Amino acid sequence: MKTKFLDDIERLRGFACILILVQHIAWICPLRFIHEIIPFKLLIGSGAVHLFFAISGFVVTLSIRDKFNALQENTFLDKLFSAKDMLLSFYKRRFFRIFPVVLLVMITIGIFLGITESNLDWVVQLLRAPAEVFFGVYNNSVELFVSSEKIHFSGCGPFWTLAVEAQFYLLWPLALLACKDDNVRAIVSLSLGLFFLFVLQPAVAAFYGNKYYAIYNNISELFLGAFLAFLYKDNSSCECCGKISNLITVVLAMLVWFYPNSLVDKTFFSNTVVICSSVFLVAMAAFVPGSFRIPVLSKLFDYLGSRSFSFYAIQLVLANIVVYFTNSTYFPRESFYERDFYMYQFIIFVIMQFIVSEFLYRIIEKPSRKFGRN
Repeated sequence: MKTKFLDDIERLRGFACILILVQHIAWICPLRFIHEIIPFKLLIGSGAVHLFFAISGFVVTLSIRDKFNALQENTFLDKLFSAKDMLLSFYKRRFFRIFPVVLLVMITIGIFLGITESNLDWVVQLLRAPAEVFFGVYNNSVELFVSSEKIHFSGCGPFWTLAVEAQFYLLWPLALLACKDDNVRAIVSLSLGLFFLFVLQPAVAAFYGNKYYAIYNNISELFLGAFLAFLYKDNSSCECCGKISNLITVVLAMLVWFYPNSLVDKTFFSNTVVICSSVFLVAMAAFVPGSFRIPVLSKLFDYLGSRSFSFYAIQLVLANIVVYFTNSTYFPRESFYERDFYMYQFIIFVIMQFIVSEFLYRIIEKPSRKFGRN
């Protein structure tokens, strides 16, 4: 089982990075030079989060799937005792995969807010955030931040997705350990995914509305991605015409990008199409090699995919920093036409995004991931 050879999965991560970039920048910078050509709402690639979750469910489950089959014990407690080293190794890898980058980004946010904010109300909330991410409740905090319009938290807002994944990382291996074999694990994965997608999500939405950050709106794709991991076998790829598979993946990718933006009002099943499209994209990437090998863009997707976490984690705080300083007296805004100023602001941010992401990946993420594996 060598997930590093799943090149199309890496490209999907890169594609999701582009969607996230477009979504966040559309919120932060008034990109009027683009709005004159493309309606604002169509820019927002809000389906990227569901794609990231589907990929995580698949990759994380694939990384531990075969280790359960080596356990010979019959009871859950006996299995838990025998698997303790494996579980500790898994949690260690997840911790060092995520938290060194998160802590550095939060230190950066603290420095930035310390320079720019006279009101220190943010200090306690920022200090709470790492624990809330670790125990999987930060998505609820972000919901409160958004409703109270605490815009200075937009820098660490993306970490709500890590809170959702933290709940999955902490509990999912234990749930799989309780299952008898891979057949049962696959049935449980599929059943939970379909239950959240077609039952719990619309039922809760009917009573409480569609809350973007809520766990029930974002967990079905994790389970469905996990189900794909139990279907995946080495050398189990499907033969499919390259042009046909490319066309299918492009159509699915466009659904992930544009379908949520076509909805005037959120409906009970507003996430269903984009979640299904995300899961099918992951299935295509896993079972049809080369299906996401898009001419010209593949190298960019490969690059971003390998650095996707650093690219994602630093994005909003970096955008806030760029917007703040380009709107200050340090930048000669008055010498530009308004549209030109926003264009240069956007260009500066994109350049800085790639430079800082590369630095964060090489200095923090890559070494910490290596440490977590040892």
